[in-house]
Amino acid sequence: MESSDSNGRIYDAIIVGAGPSGSSAALFLSKLGKKALLLEKTHFPREKVCGDAFSGKSIGIARELGLLSEFGRHPHAIIRGLKMISPNGKSVTVPFPNAEGLDFAGYTLRRIHTDNIFLSSALLDANVSVRQNFTVTGLVRDASGAVCGVSGKDTGSGKELVFKGRVIVGADGAASTISRLAGLESQPISHVFSAIRGYWDNVEGLTENIELYFIDGVLPGYLWIFPMEGKRANVGLGILSNDLIARKKHPNAILLEALQNHPTIAPRFKNAKQDGRIGAWAIPNGSYVKQNTGNGWLLVGDAASLVDPFSGEGVGNALSSGKYAAQAISDAIEKNPGSSALLAPSLAGYSKSVDENLRPEMVDSYRLQRLSRSRFLLNMFIGKAASKPEFRQMIINMIFSDEEKKKTASPLFFLKLLLP
Repeated sequence: MESSDSNGRIYDAIIVGAGPSGSSAALFLSKLGKKALLLEKTHFPREKVCGDAFSGKSIGIARELGLLSEFGRHPHAIIRGLKMISPNGKSVTVPFPNAEGLDFAGYTLRRIHTDNIFLSSALLDANVSVRQNFTVTGLVRDASGAVCGVSGKDTGSGKELVFKGRVIVGADGAASTISRLAGLESQPISHVFSAIRGYWDNVEGLTENIELYFIDGVLPGYLWIFPMEGKRANVGLGILSNDLIARKKHPNAILLEALQNHPTIAPRFKNAKQDGRIGAWAIPNGSYVKQNTGNGWLLVGDAASLVDPFSGEGVGNALSSGKYAAQAISDAIEKNPGSSALLAPSLAGYSKSVDENLRPEMVDSYRLQRLSRSRFLLNMFIGKAASKPEFRQMIINMIFSDEEKKKTASPLFFLKLLLP
């Protein structure tokens, strides 16, 4: 339902940003019997620059919220595995395990559809009030300094409004306004991917595998080709921002040169046509541990810097963080029924959930990211996987097993890599 009040009502939570993390937090709060106000500066459906993959943890959250059946109703492709290509041209394909309840691993579909599925569910939820076209410009604090509301502007009517809530959830992305207003420093560029993405039609050779190219001309970044519906592909590039600055070359030029000149890629794009412009966005990697709670506020998703440092995938962690935030907020309200704002100690359960459930995987993925910067190791790693089934199984275990990921920090891992 649409909310138009600013007349003193105090919400259990005010969530700024209606993307996956914000909508997830609102919907899980509702399941716990709490009232949430969801504020969004744009109006859905809206485009979001992304790789468009939806699998892993994302599938599980969508199922918990009863929304999984919605995804197959939009133009999509099915994902079954990952193909990796080394600088010397060797390749290996790794099958993903099927998602529970599906006979495949996941989907690729545009974020204009993905995000709208979650927000549409929130719009129908009696416990969730939604206000779109509302830009938050300030935080409201009580006498103790704790955050207890937000101020902002309705861009349609031009009205300045104030909303009160026991906790403010920043779900507003990499350039989070809530993070900035809370006084947090910007993320170091050494922990931020600069990413670009475009769509091409009539691409040859697409399969049900997403493709990652670790190739000369792109390293130490990577190029991806993700199959979409028909012969359409989501094609993009991810490079750490400090590496991109050092190269002094526009990422669009790096991408287009690879599509035109790489011996494996170029023939597939000979008759392909670019559809629309190449979009860019910043990806805040979880290799940087960011403060995610304070007195009266909490950060989720990209605002909390929870993107996988190796794959660049952020939707699964965003949705999961929304769930963990909702549980922590609900628990804090039950323990502190009379307080107007939830203080940092009462929200500590959220940080604990993130540290226990998401942080170990991001630490391990950061090790893989650093390994993937070496041309020599990539050629050795992917080459052995292409020729040896037991090494291919090691990759599968590394991707899906936290224990195997940790072994990439061990000298024994590199010994196995170097042995014939």
